Amino acid sequence: MMDPGQQQERDRCIPQIQVIILGSGGGPLEDTTTAFLVRSISAGWSKGSVLAVDAGTHLAAIAKIVEKYLPTDSTKRPLKLTTGPFKGLELSGQKASTNAAHITHSLVDTYLITHPHIDHIAGFVINTASLAGTRPKRLAGLPGTIEAFRKHIFNGVIWPNLSDENNGAGLITYMRLVDGGSSALGIGDARGYAELCEGLGVKAMKISHGFCMEKHNHRGSEPSIEGNSSRDHSTTSQFAPQPRSNSAANLVPISPRSNSASNTAAFDPRRRESVYKTCVVDSSVYFIRDVGTGREVMIFGDIEPDSISIEPRNRAVWREAAPRVLSGKIGAILIECSYEDSRPDDLLFGHLKPSHLMDELQVLADEMHIFNLQKDSKKRKRFENGLPDGVRRRSSRISIEQQSPISPMTQRPSILTRSSVDSLDEKTEGVNSFNKEGSDLTSRARPEYPLKGLKIVIIHLKDTLNDGPDLGQTILRQLTEHDEEARLGCEFMISKVGDSVYI
Repeated sequence: MMDPGQQQERDRCIPQIQVIILGSGGGPLEDTTTAFLVRSISAGWSKGSVLAVDAGTHLAAIAKIVEKYLPTDSTKRPLKLTTGPFKGLELSGQKASTNAAHITHSLVDTYLITHPHIDHIAGFVINTASLAGTRPKRLAGLPGTIEAFRKHIFNGVIWPNLSDENNGAGLITYMRLVDGGSSALGIGDARGYAELCEGLGVKAMKISHGFCMEKHNHRGSEPSIEGNSSRDHSTTSQFAPQPRSNSAANLVPISPRSNSASNTAAFDPRRRESVYKTCVVDSSVYFIRDVGTGREVMIFGDIEPDSISIEPRNRAVWREAAPRVLSGKIGAILIECSYEDSRPDDLLFGHLKPSHLMDELQVLADEMHIFNLQKDSKKRKRFENGLPDGVRRRSSRISIEQQSPISPMTQRPSILTRSSVDSLDEKTEGVNSFNKEGSDLTSRARPEYPLKGLKIVIIHLKDTLNDGPDLGQTILRQLTEHDEEARLGCEFMISKVGDSVYI
């Protein structure tokens, strides 16, 4: 008879989630842009059991994959596939496109979009006219993403209004997710997860994807001030390179509520740009959870490193992930690495390269270390409130009116940072054991290879379209070299169309 530890280890070895790579690129080749299918293996291939995450490509990619594995020496139907990512799926059509349409119509009910850029939505938009069935497809995302679809895609100009709002055709219904997860949903470890298809729950968190330098009335999210959460606006816009000199945050001008500011801008063209504000381009990361076992995969939309962001949000994501990586619940992270290391920071356009990705994974390892310190401490409550042993927590009463019972992301997270440590009394001198970046604890050495066994699946590669070395292999080599130095123990994979990732 197995002891609980052996049983848990055996359960970890049995895949619970399958991610099918439909598109692994970030352009410029349009047939491989970002798209995935995710399912709980326990749900089989039942109706509505497959979740589409992004859809830069969709139906065409499914058809190509089915065609590759559809037997050509038999016309017998129905036929169950015996190999490939759709292994075990019973198909009735003779043509690959017919079977792809069946997968889209019957198995996929929900499209989960990380952000509304064309390379993540084109397939979905083009395929919408063919989605007609007995029930509308659900388009899920953070409110800013849904608003972008509502105003700028399904508006009767760019594309017909096929939604069920504003007298549309009703083929699509919108689902607005709560940033950080709704605390009204789920209990225990599953709190905040919305069940979007059979066997899968989802929690969304907002991340940053560069900023916009176009001169317009503010859209996207404003950079937060002194740690306050950003305010959502209607949509995002074209982003720009990092400025080489002054921070874009310094462009935030006099409040538009001020009569003097608004009137001056209206009548003096020389000062018109003072009413414009820099906006952060919003993206999101999804924690996708197998309801039955609690196993999870993280899938990131486009993301920039905190180190050059005017609105750093990634540490909160890694803090959320840390305990679940430690417990083995999170088995894989799909994250972009669009460029190789020679790409200058000011030309990343809100994306990652290997050196920055490794910095982000270092933060995850640090958050795991901090979590272990908290767990091991006899004064755990003090650590959980962001304070070291021997330090009294100052009163931090917040009125009920200021708290949001729905979204934890509306509350400023508590964590031990350089700024919070510096503000403590003199008796805390020496407590700050963070390095210059404020992320590395040195009081107790972080164990080596903290991310051993964690799959890091690289997505959104931007093909250079030249005869030089393969971009994926270059990025993989650079990541491996960085990991040898950092000693994290990551298992890196370059995603390819038709691959399956099992978690």
